Amino acid sequence: MSDYSKYKYFYPPNARTQEQLDIMVRMEAEGKDSMAPENIEQEILFQTDYWHVSKNRFPYDGAEQQFLIVAMQPVYRIEEMSPEMWGDLQQIWYRLMKEYDMVGGGFCMRFGDPSRSGASLTRLHAHLIMPKEGEKVRPPIGGKKELKEGLHL
Repeated sequence: MSDYSKYKYFYPPNARTQEQLDIMVRMEAEGKDSMAPENIEQEILFQTDYWHVSKNRFPYDGAEQQFLIVAMQPVYRIEEMSPEMWGDLQQIWYRLMKEYDMVGGGFCMRFGDPSRSGASLTRLHAHLIMPKEGEKVRPPIGGKKELKEGLHL
């Protein structure tokens, strides 16, 4: 089994594609958190004092719409969230539902050990997902111990 503890900003075994893994490895090598607002490589739709929101660059299979809601500050543990962050997150959820006509879907926020949570990125973030009609979206909860077959660091 490999030791992935040297990576601060991501957990390699939970990467789903080589492109995603390459971006995370490059950012880590540069000492950058790839989810910090100044390092995001896709358009940030809007931000608040606590969160920034973008469409997920690597959406889950079956998703019609998928948004990433990412902590603005370097927050890595759910216990670090203030009541104001929780309230702001709720308002973002409502805003996205209204502005993007999200008629149904799911909200996923993982926490803790990525080998258990399934998160590939360590900065606290949530997914708001509306599946395509008649489709299921299965955000992974539960991590891996080794890289997916075919992926390499």
